[in-house]
Amino acid sequence: MKIGIITDIHSNIQALNAVFNEFDRVKVDKIICCGDIIGIGINPEETVQALIKKRDMLIAVTGNHEQYLLKGLPKESHDDKRSMSSEEIKNHEWNHNKLSKQSKSFLMNCYNQKNIKIEGKRIYIIHYPINSDGIYKKHIKNPTIIENEEMFKEVDADIFIYGHTHTCSINNKNNKWYINTGSLGCPMDSNIARAGILEINNGKIEFNIVNVEYNVEKIIEEINKLKFPFYKEILRIFYGCKK
Repeated sequence: MKIGIITDIHSNIQALNAVFNEFDRVKVDKIICCGDIIGIGINPEETVQALIKKRDMLIAVTGNHEQYLLKGLPKESHDDKRSMSSEEIKNHEWNHNKLSKQSKSFLMNCYNQKNIKIEGKRIYIIHYPINSDGIYKKHIKNPTIIENEEMFKEVDADIFIYGHTHTCSINNKNNKWYINTGSLGCPMDSNIARAGILEINNGKIEFNIVNVEYNVEKIIEEINKLKFPFYKEILRIFYGCKK
């Protein structure tokens, strides 16, 4: 079984299409998406529709950006508990208003977290580990294996797949895997869409990072033309633009 892993697409259809082309080339059997499908980028509708076309082979969970749509925008950001600026709120609303009823319905029906079993291996899928009160645990960009074990100590599984931090982190101890492929749609100062391929065959687990090049400059040009709310900060924080 060959499984494509993606997370944190953030409305970047160009990056998603580039990864899907690679998944098609290597003929994945399933795709797992760890949330934050929308938000930040400029093509939320096209991004969700691309996932809908893959729904027969897709397992998707919601991230905090889907929760902003489904449950309403929080007064504070989830990680550092700072207040959201009015421009940030307008940006989320701008993104949400681009979604069709079909796309909103698709997101509404995604799982919050999901346990599956493939070839006898237990796989746990979530955007990021949560406390008993449903709040995300401490944000750790590059966790050690010990930190991964602590993050997921309440869950019994062989493979843990998550996202949220936008950084790639792969840990494996005694054939227990912790996989975060990093943000597919937020390239920082690269031209890379990040993903991964998990293979499970006869009880053996293998994982390979997938880095696909695409035209990030074209997206930056489009963002600069649109000038939507909070766009300068988005370019700086998520696209690595200095100006």
